[in-house]
Amino acid sequence: MQCSQQIVLGQFLTRPNRFLAQVRIADSQQEELAHVPDPGRLRELLIPNAEIVLEQHDNPKRKTRYSLIGVKYGSTWVNIDSQLSNRLFKEEFKTITRYRNFKLIRPEFTFQNSRIDFLMENHSNPSKPQKTLIEVKSATLVKDHIAMFPDAPTIRGTRHIKELTEALSTGYQAEIVFITKRNDAKNFTPHREMDPQFYAALVKAKKAGVNLCAILCNYDPLVKHELSILKEIPIIGV
Repeated sequence: MQCSQQIVLGQFLTRPNRFLAQVRIADSQQEELAHVPDPGRLRELLIPNAEIVLEQHDNPKRKTRYSLIGVKYGSTWVNIDSQLSNRLFKEEFKTITRYRNFKLIRPEFTFQNSRIDFLMENHSNPSKPQKTLIEVKSATLVKDHIAMFPDAPTIRGTRHIKELTEALSTGYQAEIVFITKRNDAKNFTPHREMDPQFYAALVKAKKAGVNLCAILCNYDPLVKHELSILKEIPIIGV
């Protein structure tokens, strides 16, 4: 998937709140406020003087001229634009073996009190396609080559899991896809210590029949300007 080419390099300085970052533009050394399009804590990524990628906007109505979309962690670029996860899945889901027989019906499907990311049909059995609700979650945290989600408590995420579990009783299939937007993880696990309620809901959902999938990506913001799916990785700890 192609990403924006309207980018500049910079350094992260501070984060006044979860939606804003104080940054320094590399070329001019000028300090700016940039929008942070990921509400997670990102504590292991957004450290003083971390190398970052900023998307530059020309819209005069925006409060900030830049969005902080990528952070370099060691030698690995990490995409932190949470809005790209759904777009990536929509464009590239057929590259994942388990979804090759799926067909997209509708994005942002309303079920109960939530908007689920995708309503799809599973045509693995062509004579009996199954309506499937799919919720996508973005993972940016990796420890010891294990991707983890969430990196902050998520009441909304827990609600989505519970509603997907309830959807099974109404005839839907349901799946949760964890997209790790960096390439240095070997496995995925839910972050039990960060959010025990989310973990408990996920365990219950899996036992009820909600399918879980974890995907590894490669993010190249400077040369190819793309975020792409690499492969499915094992899920452990649930």
